[in-house]
Amino acid sequence: MIDVTGQISAVERRIGDRTLPAGQARVLTIAQTYDAPVADVFDACTNPERIPRWFLPVTGDLSLGGRYQLEGNAGGTVERSPTD
Repeated sequence: MIDVTGQISAVERRIGDRTLPAGQARVLTIAQTYDAPVADVFDACTNPERIPRWFLPVTGDLSLGGRYQLEGNAGGTVERSPTD
């Protein structure tokens, strides 16, 4: 069983502002540290076979610079690699 309190406490949340080509935007950043190699965590976040195991089905290009879409949810662009 998952330790809900521990999981909530392990996540860092920040709200800020960012300037985009379309203008000012509010940005929510959510971060968590995992006891795993960086390459494995990056693969879990960019491998279309692994993402549905912990989130939602995804389509699109999950390579650096690629655009993706989460089923029934948001999409975006892969902006960093594990070495950034």
